[in-house]
Amino acid sequence: MQENRLGYISYLRVLATCCVLIIHASTGYLNVFDPKGFDWNYANLLHSFTRFSVPLFVMISGALLLPKQEALSSFYQKRVTRVLWPFLFWLVVYLVYYFYRYTNFEELPFSRVLEVSLDKLLHGSSAHLWYLYMIIGLYLTIPFLQHLVRALGDKEMLVFLGIWFLSLIFLNKRLVTYTPDFDLTFFSGYVGYLILGYWLSRISRNRGLWLWALVFVALAGITTWGTFLLSQKAGRYDTLLYGYLFPNNALMAVCAFLIFKEGLSNSTVPGWVKVIDKYSFGVYLSHIIILNYVHPKIDLPTLWKVPLVTLVTLLLSLLLTYLIRKIPFGKYVSG
Repeated sequence: MQENRLGYISYLRVLATCCVLIIHASTGYLNVFDPKGFDWNYANLLHSFTRFSVPLFVMISGALLLPKQEALSSFYQKRVTRVLWPFLFWLVVYLVYYFYRYTNFEELPFSRVLEVSLDKLLHGSSAHLWYLYMIIGLYLTIPFLQHLVRALGDKEMLVFLGIWFLSLIFLNKRLVTYTPDFDLTFFSGYVGYLILGYWLSRISRNRGLWLWALVFVALAGITTWGTFLLSQKAGRYDTLLYGYLFPNNALMAVCAFLIFKEGLSNSTVPGWVKVIDKYSFGVYLSHIIILNYVHPKIDLPTLWKVPLVTLVTLLLSLLLTYLIRKIPFGKYVSG
């Protein structure tokens, strides 16, 4: 029964994973702003409907981990190491991949190789690994947040989330000229998504799936049109509304969470969802290498290419994660 009650979490994780793949499969079409081109507008539409994915990942962690009561040492030993070993493994893998793909060692002195290696180990050997640096930092806070959320009443938690939501506006660097200079650091950042996921997992809001779906589509439409207008005004691709810490994507993540929670809480999770859910972390970690090879090989119009690239990348990433787990110690580093 517990598995069925939390079945929506599996669906949400699969949704977030697929959305990340769509984002990365379509990003290249956005780099050069082309207001009349199909490719740019199509990629803008896809991004606008999927940028809630990273907030959703963090909310899932909050929903699952904040209700637990674990000793500090126990949590760090069990939870942080589950992320740390895959993080270190894939950090090295992508560092090697970077040098293999982009470097001519005959023209690059050894001192420069060391300098680049250190920079990438400190800040990420692949762009998508930023998520691991962020999530490890969040995991360090979770044992303390577990005590905090148990001490907060519903009204206090709503106040916290309200101030956190304001921080998404007040602390945005692009909006600082138009907002008061309050110090909302305590309420800011991705930690709010942890508490938001915890709160949403506990409340009951039977106001109809169609309402949340309608709000979700409206927000995605605002993001699509707003990004077009901002880019047109700037004469280049403007990413303001794509920010993971921007109000529109926070609200879209809330809508997605509630749609799946209210619609699938007591449903039986099918096998294919369980498989993707089980290997989702490994898919996130490995997919960039696979995507870089798959994307140029599929010669189709963009309308069909992006979804097909996404599907093929997902399947191959699942297979790679499965195979890595079959080798000795592979299950500790695959993700």
